Amino acid sequence: MANEGEVLSAKDGRKFEVHCRAVDAGELCVGAESVSVKVGQRLRRDGGEEIWHSVGVYAKEEDDGTLVVQVLVFNPDWDEGRQIALIKSRPTDKRMGIPTLTFDFNQMHEEIA
Repeated sequence: MANEGEVLSAKDGRKFEVHCRAVDAGELCVGAESVSVKVGQRLRRDGGEEIWHSVGVYAKEEDDGTLVVQVLVFNPDWDEGRQIALIKSRPTDKRMGIPTLTFDFNQMHEEIA
């Protein structure tokens, strides 16, 4: 695995960083231009057990250079996911006084970004 300091370095130009630890399975720490992560959990439905992806985290760069991380939750009883968080940054905007990160916690029905 790469040195964590290297992965977290902003010098390499990657837009996002992911650090994932799955106990008994391994660890992943990488930088990336975009990210899609799903977390599933076991549930009982229709008389059987299954793994349902209940949370999704999607990160991408918008056309204007804004970096966006979208967090969606999913329920088998819903037709589509619900956005529970939208986090934005503008690392290339050098103006003073603009927020480093902006957060929107308004729930929205969303399709995957």
